[in-house]
Amino acid sequence: MPNGSLRGMLLKDRIVELLRGDGKSISEIYKEINMEDETKIHRLALTGYLWAMADFNVLKEKFVKPSKLYFLLKKDETSIYELIGEQMAGEPPDKRCEETLYTLYILLDRPIFDIELERAGITGNVKGKRLDKRERKKLIGKVEVKGMKISSDNDAYLPLPSASYPALAMKILGNIISDKYEVKREKKGIQKELDGV
Repeated sequence: MPNGSLRGMLLKDRIVELLRGDGKSISEIYKEINMEDETKIHRLALTGYLWAMADFNVLKEKFVKPSKLYFLLKKDETSIYELIGEQMAGEPPDKRCEETLYTLYILLDRPIFDIELERAGITGNVKGKRLDKRERKKLIGKVEVKGMKISSDNDAYLPLPSASYPALAMKILGNIISDKYEVKREKKGIQKELDGV
């Protein structure tokens, strides 16, 4: 397969095209991709590619005995953590962690666990006030996050008093809402236009 393309189409795009309808098994995807001689790909390479697409939240895997089916991940199935992580990708790396912590804290109105920050793409040292063991245990008893198991050794954080990003948090949440509901927003901002009148 030259340069990872299938007759001028990237493999990712071909897989997305095949999965626009119902979910398909690896065998079904493999057969459809290899229908023409020019587009042959080895089954193991395809399997690895599907796994990677699932890891990057392009596809969703579902076990339906005896096989694993792949579906396109719909935008509304993307978690709030992933949406915030996408929005924060353009922020300066040295500030991204505390900005993400602050935004999640404002949105969820509670301390944020390590695992939640990881889902938003934040790893490494967290610049925040870490909850002690007793506070964390009490919080775990109250918090239930769909699709996420929070273990007792998972640290939880509050933003530092000096870390305040209300305008950024509103911008990020506004972008997520505007993307979800396809609301067009002006790049300059309405307030700036009104101030100029």
